[in-house]
Amino acid sequence: MYHSQHKKQITVQNRRTFFLFLGKLSFFSIIGWRLFNIQILDSAKYKTLSKNNQISVKILYPVRGEIKDRNGNIIATNKKVYDLYVIPEQTKNLKETLNNLNNFIHFDFEKKRKIILLSKKVKKFESIKIEENLNWEKLELIEANKNHLPGLHLQEDYQRVYPQNKYFSHILGYISQPTLNDLNLPFISKMPRLDIGKTGLEKFLNEDLIGKAGNIEVEVNSSGKVIREISTNPSMKGQNISISIDQRLQKFSYFELEKHKAGSIVVLNIKTGEILSMASIPAFDPNLIIKKPNKNYWELLLNHPLSPLTNRSIQGLYSPGSTFKMIVALAGLKHKVINYSKTQFCDGKIEFGDRLYHCWNKKGHGSMNIENAIKESCDVFFYELSKKIGIEKIAQMAKEFGLGEKYQIGFENEKQGIVPTKKWKREKLKESWYAGETLITGIGQGYLLTTPLQLVVMTARIAANGKKIEPTIFKRKENKEFDKIPNINNHIGLINRAMFKVVNEQKGTANRSKSEEYSFSGKTGTSQVKKITIEERESDDYKKKDVDWKNRDHALFVGYTPSENPKYAISVVIEHGGSGASTAAPIAKRIFDYIYKQKI
Repeated sequence: MYHSQHKKQITVQNRRTFFLFLGKLSFFSIIGWRLFNIQILDSAKYKTLSKNNQISVKILYPVRGEIKDRNGNIIATNKKVYDLYVIPEQTKNLKETLNNLNNFIHFDFEKKRKIILLSKKVKKFESIKIEENLNWEKLELIEANKNHLPGLHLQEDYQRVYPQNKYFSHILGYISQPTLNDLNLPFISKMPRLDIGKTGLEKFLNEDLIGKAGNIEVEVNSSGKVIREISTNPSMKGQNISISIDQRLQKFSYFELEKHKAGSIVVLNIKTGEILSMASIPAFDPNLIIKKPNKNYWELLLNHPLSPLTNRSIQGLYSPGSTFKMIVALAGLKHKVINYSKTQFCDGKIEFGDRLYHCWNKKGHGSMNIENAIKESCDVFFYELSKKIGIEKIAQMAKEFGLGEKYQIGFENEKQGIVPTKKWKREKLKESWYAGETLITGIGQGYLLTTPLQLVVMTARIAANGKKIEPTIFKRKENKEFDKIPNINNHIGLINRAMFKVVNEQKGTANRSKSEEYSFSGKTGTSQVKKITIEERESDDYKKKDVDWKNRDHALFVGYTPSENPKYAISVVIEHGGSGASTAAPIAKRIFDYIYKQKI
């Protein structure tokens, strides 16, 4: 009995010992396998993780490239500035340090509170920015009192500077911190704090101007304190870009525009297509946009009734008025609706349908051929001519000469304008085209809308005897060969002769702006912005009345110089300037004077 029980106990103990052994074996097998994985199979992974815990990589942001005018003058550059940081771990008392700092650099209580709150969230030895772009006065105060400001340190940075202030504002645009959407851009994804171009050429040229980031690799301890520098890969500065604008001419154009409230001047080199000046007013100072704080300046710009942020040269839409008459004339000649000798009598108005269409000359021009009709800008002649041509053929010729086209030369939000047709009106307005609307289009009014850039391209193509001049904002090293507009060679000479007469013969609408030193040709335009009733037109009181600025006509002039071998084309648009002959043409004359004297 005893032996039987003893034997059972031994058997139970052996079984327990065996299972215990199996349990221990399994436990140590698992640990052994885990150690094998960590030390052998995944050793590279954990070495990397270990290295990342000890190595910190800091981005070295590149310096943005410069932008220069055609003569090498810098119009966008960078200046060295200093930002102020604090490392909370290096201060005995962060609050006390900030209080001491406040004796030299005033910052409000809320900013101080945010810095203290942030210091509790960041890693040890991590820097917190206090202020950026310190001026020399503040730098000197900090340096002179650094013994009382433990934990503070200065860091070099670069700030974008526009030496010409507002004169290039619409062309260059400005830079700023990227938004969340901008972080998706391939050239910014690795540099999230890098300022990037937001408008103008600064935005269009971002990839070229930004450069390439570098990095510095340092060893840090578990608290984030830098122990030693391991390696440095320097950043690469962005490219320097030369554009076609001439700084002298750009500033002179602005001086001319600033005599008025709003408008645009565009000057183009006919031989190359280079834009030499593209001025728009009102303008803005990009330096004040970049400067912080800038809330007040932003509100001033956004609330300004004339929208200074709008680049009128490419975004302003204007009825071209009588500057469009050359296009109607070319369409009439091409389709043999008219010839050089055919005349039309103007008595000041024509009747069509149930309404009267008036000429600007109330008494009429008498018998007009096509050259004199352009020279004296006879509306009746072009009413009759456009009625015979038809809107479709007029629109086709307008597009051949660059109207209704986006040139995409480097700017966002360029307007296409409107070259109306029957199809356009049916699709856009869900209405039929009326014959009277063709007459209105024939004198550059109605639905027809153009930009100053389109007008200067139209003028350049006429001056170049029908070559399809394409504009560019970038400097070209040589003249460019352009394609020819088909089927107008036999007629373009007449248009050029007529434009010469506009300026250089009596009764020409721009004859008062004629130059005695050189020749130029052109065409005036007056774009009506307010409908005038028959009663107002006939009223002597209305003519004498001082019309409110916003109700005055826009003043336009397009032209080129010299007349015999054209090199420069111009478009001038003065919003509510009144008459093209009295306001816009004299401006063009002074611009051409400047080009002639400065030998641009």
